[in-house]
Amino acid sequence: MILLLRNWVLLVLAIAGLALLGTIGNGLASALANEKERESALVTFLVTASGVSLFGVGSAFWGLVAGALALLILRARKPA
Repeated sequence: MILLLRNWVLLVLAIAGLALLGTIGNGLASALANEKERESALVTFLVTASGVSLFGVGSAFWGLVAGALALLILRARKPA
């Protein structure tokens, strides 16, 4: 009975993950649409998706910090 229950939980999680792929894809496509901010958006996404946790602070915060730093560095290097 426990094995059957565990398989159902895994199946539901897999279906939910597949259902979210379209949403994640659309969000990423719209974030990467602006060419001037593409790199910083990608850095933000990758750090957030990595699941890194430093000093007890989660990856969502570090993704925003990394993306903001990337944007500042890239704007300082590229003149308008």
